[in-house]
Amino acid sequence: MDLKALLARKLVVPFYERRWGTHPGPLMGSLQQSQYEEPEKLRDAQWTQVKHLLEFVHASNPFYQGRLRSVGVAPQDLREWKDFEAIPLLTKEDIRSRADDLLSQGHSRERMFHKRTGGSTGVPVHLYWDDGAHRFKSAIVKRHDLWAGYRPGIKRAALWGDTEKDYPLKLRVYKALCERTIYLDTLKMDDVHLDAFVGRIRRFRPEILIGHAHSLYFFTEYLIEQGVEDVHFKGLISTAETLVPPERALVESYFGKILFDRYGCEEVSLIASECESHDGLHIGAEGLYVEVLGGDETTPGRVVVTDLVNRGMPFIRYEVGDLATLATGRCSCGRGLPRLGRVFGRISDILYAPDGRKISGVSILDTFLIHVRGVRQAQIVQEALDHVTLRIVKDSGFGPATIEQLESTVRKVFGPAMRHDIDYVDAIAPTPRGKYQFSICEVDPSQTSRST
Repeated sequence: MDLKALLARKLVVPFYERRWGTHPGPLMGSLQQSQYEEPEKLRDAQWTQVKHLLEFVHASNPFYQGRLRSVGVAPQDLREWKDFEAIPLLTKEDIRSRADDLLSQGHSRERMFHKRTGGSTGVPVHLYWDDGAHRFKSAIVKRHDLWAGYRPGIKRAALWGDTEKDYPLKLRVYKALCERTIYLDTLKMDDVHLDAFVGRIRRFRPEILIGHAHSLYFFTEYLIEQGVEDVHFKGLISTAETLVPPERALVESYFGKILFDRYGCEEVSLIASECESHDGLHIGAEGLYVEVLGGDETTPGRVVVTDLVNRGMPFIRYEVGDLATLATGRCSCGRGLPRLGRVFGRISDILYAPDGRKISGVSILDTFLIHVRGVRQAQIVQEALDHVTLRIVKDSGFGPATIEQLESTVRKVFGPAMRHDIDYVDAIAPTPRGKYQFSICEVDPSQTSRST
């Protein structure tokens, strides 16, 4: 028996959660039960939540008061879902430009949970959750953790970016007692760091591996290339991006069918996640209503999400910027939660430092560029092993400090040998399928070699 894991799960984690206001209380038990409700009952509950949400924003939210008035929709007029779908879509630009109006009366920024994201478009935005929403979203993530076999205190390994932060003492204590996690910084995916990480896995023996999807793929590729056969886990949790079928097949050929994909965005947290049947992704329908506009089982449609629990900064019919297909019928796991089929999320190529080490594009976005003031949108294009171009859409705060931060980011991520240009553009064109691609690598991988 792992006594440290038991101590963390029973005592330490609940203590910290109560201090931080994220303890789910009876909510966790309720979510464990509701996931098996009949689909019709879940749908009826969503409809009730939608009506309550619209009643709230109609009375308390300046942005939605104007929006509902503009289309002649009043809460008392809602009779069916098509009435709700008459409400215009919320966009990332709405969040950026109307942030003050999106905050509901009686909710201040100082008393809410703040997040900053570049999302699936690379456009930095600020967003806020009230306390109830924060607790709910934490519980939804925990529920999927359980599906994948992870519980607080269990040893895990993580493929993540910017892992060397100087955390406060109380957070370091929490991480040591509860997270028990070893990290591979995805900005340092060279042979030296990969080999050292494998050695740490052998000594630490974690049960779960979590990481950005493409980082999981490249880590698996490395294990296969190096002939490593003794790295095993009970579950893999894939986040942030989506694996294309050949990449997923490679991961499962090495680790087995233990990959649990999860799909979400910073704005509303976890949207849908994979269960043990590995047949689509279950939507967290107790707190979200998800539409797939123009999509069906085979044709991808635009993902539109309504957050049913966040009153502080409501997101009603928010277009995430991703595409997805639908899954129909009841999952063999027995859960009644609706499902997405396949998600076509953000796109980011792996980039290379001049010394040949691989660098996760999504880690650069999440770790660095969304925090650069004055950048409205960004894209990195690598044309040569020692040259990248930063395509930048300027924002109102752009200035000399912005350029200095961008140049510092290039040096920190790629090293001093990387040359760069900054190309200022009015807009960054989407891919042919309508997606924003943050990082583009035009370097032939066969021409690179990992540093040793």
